[in-house]
Amino acid sequence: MLFRTLWLVGLVVLVILSLVALWDVSYQTCSEQIPILLSRALTTDPYRGLMLAFCLIAVASSLYLNSILIVAGFFGFFSAFLVSMFQTNAHNALILVSAIFIMYECYPGSNTIWKVHWWFAVVAALVCSSWLVYSIYGCQPVEYDDVGPLPPSVRCARCSWWYISEYVFFCSMYGLVWWRIPDTLVWRDRVKILQSESNTAKSNVRASSVKLEF
Repeated sequence: MLFRTLWLVGLVVLVILSLVALWDVSYQTCSEQIPILLSRALTTDPYRGLMLAFCLIAVASSLYLNSILIVAGFFGFFSAFLVSMFQTNAHNALILVSAIFIMYECYPGSNTIWKVHWWFAVVAALVCSSWLVYSIYGCQPVEYDDVGPLPPSVRCARCSWWYISEYVFFCSMYGLVWWRIPDTLVWRDRVKILQSESNTAKSNVRASSVKLEF
């Protein structure tokens, strides 16, 4: 199978998984189906396990692209979903650094559609970031232990259609990697980055052998 086709299948799976998690967890959080923080939806079981498996496949697949930053980016997402967003800031740091890695490595070439896609992701990221800042300083949510009616300030911070921008940005980043995949690359159980290291090691051994014989 062509690697590009496989990556598009993965994108469809990611969109479906995100929408199902959003539909389910948003009702638990807001008592209605309304966009919530992506991390809140995807770190809630059983979606956390599914997302971890998805990210692990993305890490293994991205080895084909021979880019350390893309591999590190997807591994960062994998690590972020392992860490609970409600207990430590490590989750946010991992998401931020991983997103920077992916966006940097997927900076568009001369392809116009690729450029539009990249800038669309940037706009979604800016909208998402602006809303996240507002949800903290504008909504000013009070302390809430998830018992009793949801306070208005907590509802303001947790339940908003503005969170759609985060889902759009996250899926757009995965889609941006598609542009980095060569048209003719076929999925096989051979990874270029590992093969190159193996060939380099063999070359070094041969060179050492020649020196010893001399």
